[in-house]
Amino acid sequence: MAHQKSSKKLEVTLAIKPVYIITKLQIKIKSKNSLPADGTRPVCYDGRKTPFKENLPGKDWLYAFLKRHPEVSTRTPQKLGKERAVISWQKIKWWFEDFAKYLTENYQEGIDILKDASRIYNADESGFPQDPKSGKILAAKGSKNVYSTCSADKSQITVLACMSATAHYLPPMLVFPGERFRYNPLEGFTEAVLGRTKTGWMDSELFYTWVRDHFITAIKDRKVKRPVILLVDGHTSHISLETAQLCKSENVILYCLLEHASHILQPCDVTLFGPLKKHWRDSVRDYQFKNPGEFVTKGTFASVFKSAWAKGTTVDVAIKGFRHTGLYPFSVESVDKSKVEPSEVFARAKPDQNLGNDDDMNCKDAQVDSRPVTNSSGTYILDQEPVQIADEADTEIALMPSEICDSVSCETSTTIVEELPDQPSCLYPETIIQVNPCNVNVTPHKDTNKHSSEKAPSSSFELLLVTPSEQKTLKKRKTRTVLPKAVSGSEMIKILENRKQQKEDEQEMKEKRKIDRELKRKLKEEENAKKEEKKNEKKKRIEENKKRKLSQKQKKSEKLTTSRLCSKCLLETDDVYICCEICSSFYHAKCSGVDFSCVHIDDIVSFPYECDDCL
Repeated sequence: MAHQKSSKKLEVTLAIKPVYIITKLQIKIKSKNSLPADGTRPVCYDGRKTPFKENLPGKDWLYAFLKRHPEVSTRTPQKLGKERAVISWQKIKWWFEDFAKYLTENYQEGIDILKDASRIYNADESGFPQDPKSGKILAAKGSKNVYSTCSADKSQITVLACMSATAHYLPPMLVFPGERFRYNPLEGFTEAVLGRTKTGWMDSELFYTWVRDHFITAIKDRKVKRPVILLVDGHTSHISLETAQLCKSENVILYCLLEHASHILQPCDVTLFGPLKKHWRDSVRDYQFKNPGEFVTKGTFASVFKSAWAKGTTVDVAIKGFRHTGLYPFSVESVDKSKVEPSEVFARAKPDQNLGNDDDMNCKDAQVDSRPVTNSSGTYILDQEPVQIADEADTEIALMPSEICDSVSCETSTTIVEELPDQPSCLYPETIIQVNPCNVNVTPHKDTNKHSSEKAPSSSFELLLVTPSEQKTLKKRKTRTVLPKAVSGSEMIKILENRKQQKEDEQEMKEKRKIDRELKRKLKEEENAKKEEKKNEKKKRIEENKKRKLSQKQKKSEKLTTSRLCSKCLLETDDVYICCEICSSFYHAKCSGVDFSCVHIDDIVSFPYECDDCL
């Protein structure tokens, strides 16, 4: 059937703002839900009948729909994580303002540093698989099976790239897993830098080594004027006390970009790695074409990567990268605003939280963001009341409530009302937002303006669009500290020193607890050993007594069987005998000196008797 053929996950993206995603099958199902359930064929608003089988639109209807709406097209969307999707334009503006403020307050030249392109660098890592996915190839028409041999090794090599706004590329660092190699990992690309870690990923020690031995050496050789700006993302491998102190002593400004916004603000991500990975795939394909049956290994990676690096690191790539991210020339208006449009969809679903979170720094303590919220015109619409920044893992959707709400109320301030432009009620739900220092609640607002709520949508397609609904969660939201972005700054160095001291104290406490546990264990073992020794001694005594008694009984039995000679009268008669328990001598009952007149004859034999010689 037509709707079965169209069930492929080809997605239709609106060319309007904000961006909505809906599949072809979802459009047809929503159209079916809007038709009568009894299977009748109603009349459309323009007088046409609906010739749908079982009220489900088919392939022809979809093609006609796309023809009627030229603003809609079929596109393949890029994967975008939730943390990146909620990055708002306000957050980006704040980062630019904070960066300019930091340079102005801490350096004599201030923001004039940003006017020199040779002093602005960006460094970032990316993984390059040894066996990348192959593209389309030429094959015989009608071929049932088309194969491409691939390597069983699915690992990848981490590459650290660094470039400046003047297209100065530092030699890349190739990070290989392992510490010892039987081969030369840089064979064929000796200009590159060798990095080695246990996992093959970048860590803080290797990044410190790269900054010390390669980055600082490179800017010294080029005689770059200090201070020099090195922009990195907020990954933990870029943040360490040793690196911060080294950058401060060498007059290098190590500054972190906005968290979860590397696809917007990082030049290496925006313009370098995309073309570079494409050239890498082409280089691998050329290598396999020249060497049939062979695959790229760790030993041949550097030689194959060299050609891709030479093709991908062009002057145009570097200049456009810094220009499109607004880093040089330094202007937030140069940033592509279309990349933050997904945050508007999340904003309409939850207009009560701040967009984005600050957790790339692995923070632990709580801190609040006391900035006032501004609208698109730049005017403040909220008093400076602190709102806690929620943890990214527990935050479903976050937003800036600047252009969605029509009224804001605080416990310590009066309500300020701002009218919204006329929009479809299904896309712009109106709410009252109650903000206080402890929590944020959203309550529905009864619309008093009937004209705005009853206004028809601008197109029939908008009736099918629904903004994401708020998902309730019972998890307690954690709070995190917003660390300063300037890694080489004095404030960050103090924080890192405190963290290092805390780790040392924790390690010392662990060692003390370990020693205490060892002492307790040894004392317990000694006590158990003493108890065991006493038990063994007791068992030994019991066994000796048993052996002695057994030997005595054996002796008695031997004497009973051998002779019945009384040790006192030295006569052997048929009278009743008793035996001394100590010397095992036999005596007549009447010779023993004990009165057995009241004792039964069977008890006389077992009587515990000791002779006069043994007493």
